[in-house]
Amino acid sequence: MQEIHYTVQDKTGKIAWAAAEEFEELRGQRFDLNQMEATQIEKLDDFSLTAKLLLSAIAGAIIQHLIDKEFEIAEIFETGFFIVE
Repeated sequence: MQEIHYTVQDKTGKIAWAAAEEFEELRGQRFDLNQMEATQIEKLDDFSLTAKLLLSAIAGAIIQHLIDKEFEIAEIFETGFFIVE
């Protein structure tokens, strides 16, 4: 299981990624939610295809989690980011 920590403004939290995936390429890096569109992820040359797919899935899961917790969508994309621990 992998923990992914997020921050939106001054609020922090985490989600657990239960699937056994390879996160090594993503570990310890900050990813801004406003830069997680598929076309932006596809242009990241420093990551393998597997890492890009994981990055897209993680971003989608966090965004949906935040929406479910009733965060404002504008707030999510203006200030939100996550880090794979």
